[in-house]
Amino acid sequence: MRTIFAVLVGIAAISACSSAGGSSTSVEVSDSAGVKIVRSHEPTWGEGEAWLVSSEPQVTIGVFDGPREYELFDVSAAARQTDGDFVVVDGGAREVRLYDRDGTFLKTLGGPGSGPGEFQDPAQVLITAADSVIVWDNAIYRITRFDSAGEFAGVQSVDRGWIAKAIDAPLYPASAQLLQDDQILVRLVEKTGGYEKTGGVKQSNGFAPGVLRPRSGALRVSADLSRIDTLMFFGDAEQVYVRAPWGQWPVVPALSKRTVTAVGATLSRACIGDQEGPEIICFGPDASRTVIRWTSEPRPVTEQEVATWRDTTIELYTQKISEAEALKVLAQVTVPTVRPHYSSIALDRVGNLWVERGPTNGAATESVDHLVFDPTGALLGVVALPLIEILEIGDDYVMGVYRDEFDIEYLQVHEIVKQPASILDP
Repeated sequence: MRTIFAVLVGIAAISACSSAGGSSTSVEVSDSAGVKIVRSHEPTWGEGEAWLVSSEPQVTIGVFDGPREYELFDVSAAARQTDGDFVVVDGGAREVRLYDRDGTFLKTLGGPGSGPGEFQDPAQVLITAADSVIVWDNAIYRITRFDSAGEFAGVQSVDRGWIAKAIDAPLYPASAQLLQDDQILVRLVEKTGGYEKTGGVKQSNGFAPGVLRPRSGALRVSADLSRIDTLMFFGDAEQVYVRAPWGQWPVVPALSKRTVTAVGATLSRACIGDQEGPEIICFGPDASRTVIRWTSEPRPVTEQEVATWRDTTIELYTQKISEAEALKVLAQVTVPTVRPHYSSIALDRVGNLWVERGPTNGAATESVDHLVFDPTGALLGVVALPLIEILEIGDDYVMGVYRDEFDIEYLQVHEIVKQPASILDP
């Protein structure tokens, strides 16, 4: 019999007592200067409406040791075509691979290089209604197209320098994500110009010791550069400035706040959250803006999360300094007791927003809770997903990367059951 994760529709701050069909007071919708604000106080799912996700994958692609076409390293994107075939971007090999619905390798689309049909940093893949494949190369800001049979169909480059000239320094276009209508969501970074020496101690451009989030922002740019829209500005990854053996130095704290983005696989929609509170802002293709908020209480940080951060950071610093000196650096960083209200976010192919909340409390099997909001911004409920890095969510499946104890990558596809039966078919 198939194994299914339980769906949790009740947590400390989100009541599970809503009746079937939802409560009339569970969601508040308001308008502020043309911006739609949707606040959810409890899930709208009623009894028998919650979704379940299989703990065992339907399809697994990847091997510990075997043929090269099945070895995966740094998978950055994946998508499923309408016929069930899988398009997988292997960032380590800098190539795009096509597998059939059962996970059998079919062919490779392009490879490493800078010529037409080649990639330097393939970071995203989109599938059109006609099953054509569109690959975004983040290193060279280039769109590469393949037809439904996997044959090369052309490229289009986007001038990053032109975008850089259109914004004010020290912000600069960094990574980007492709939208379905040949627009791109451009992430900005703050270029500070290195370190300046002050009083014999390296100072990071005059920043005082303490916590800061460098400036960042997001633009929506048409691929032909005929239009550029500023969506919003926000803080980048949180850093704590401490005194290191070589001077003042930024350290990324455990569970640091950062800004996360998601784009729609089939809809020209983008969502942005800065983790400062239980709020995410979504932008539509018509310049509409929806603020999604929900009632939430912070959840505690686990000892394992802190230990992982500490071990990883010590390993990084002991490449240059002793372990004792590295421990002195970390001792200056306050370890949080609660986690951000969410971590990653994703938009599925039908427009629902999935918000990763954290480990599932009390679950027999390791899983991660995700809040699911419908396309209007209303909270449906909570779904527990397997321990995978989400790459794509369809109407009845979720696909992502699972890493084993040896850090070997496997692409897994898990079934989403939206109308769970009391007894499942074997």
